[in-house]
Amino acid sequence: MLYLSDRTRKLALYSILVSLSLSIWVFEEFIPRPAPWLKPGFSYIPVIIGMELMGTVLGGSIALLRSLLGALIFGRLLSASFILSISGALAAVIIMSLLFPLRGKMLTYIGISVAGAFTNILAQLMIAGKLFYDMKAMLMLLPPSTLWTVFAGAVVGILANAIIKSRVSAPLKERKN
Repeated sequence: MLYLSDRTRKLALYSILVSLSLSIWVFEEFIPRPAPWLKPGFSYIPVIIGMELMGTVLGGSIALLRSLLGALIFGRLLSASFILSISGALAAVIIMSLLFPLRGKMLTYIGISVAGAFTNILAQLMIAGKLFYDMKAMLMLLPPSTLWTVFAGAVVGILANAIIKSRVSAPLKERKN
């Protein structure tokens, strides 16, 4: 039987979660959305799982690496959409990392996901208003965008919670040390 070191297992898990997040992100590019800037955010499911299984730094880096690799795949590196994507991901990861220690005590994965989704869209609208468009116009998009992000963030949190609590992730948790 092949035994892998903890470092090798962690690298393999990290690679799988980055690949899943990127694959979902690419798929989301091609599905219809209520507005061009509103994606469902299912690519954050592996991010939340990574934060739970590997800590907030490695888990959060999945979102940043996904944005970078996605921009490379679509030829958008250093474009406006990349700047918005990476700024939203960074803001979401920071908030989710700050809230993650409260899971199980005051927050659920759903609350953490909703906070991350809201922070993501808020950061994107603020950056877009400051760099590319009129800030007033961007702030007018905040109410409908917030409705979408609360719904989408809740769905992402529910799905991440179900996977983390499932028997699928049980072997990964046992070796979490």
